[in-house]
Amino acid sequence: QIYGAQVSKETISRITDKVIEEMQTWQSRPLNGGQFLGVDAIVVKIRDGQVANRPIYAAIGVTLDGEKDILGLWAGTGGEGAKFWMSVLTDIKNRGVTDTFFLVCDGLKGLPEVVGNVWPLTRCRRASFTSFGTRSSCPRRRIGMR
Repeated sequence: QIYGAQVSKETISRITDKVIEEMQTWQSRPLNGGQFLGVDAIVVKIRDGQVANRPIYAAIGVTLDGEKDILGLWAGTGGEGAKFWMSVLTDIKNRGVTDTFFLVCDGLKGLPEVVGNVWPLTRCRRASFTSFGTRSSCPRRRIGMR
């Protein structure tokens, strides 16, 4: 409507079906071995019959060569929870991330235990992505391991 174009519901459905097909292929692609991971969830409003708040779980990896990759996005139900993170991390492991050295996450209760169940030698580091992203410079002190 903004650009004065008219698109039928059928055209929108065909485009949506194609995007979903490509998204599913991307979501199941094989991943590289050892990585550093950052995980977090954001709650967004999603319309699925009616509008509801749902968490979108995101995992970002950085390889030993410094290459960044969005490993996946998963839509959950209800609030963010460690139980759903278990399925996300297991999926990442099954797709090829056999080991990870550090995993950066927020303070979600139970998440370090879930990480330890998937990758027993992984160290969890708690960090606030929001406050870190708004700082003009990195802090000089080291953050302790958790």
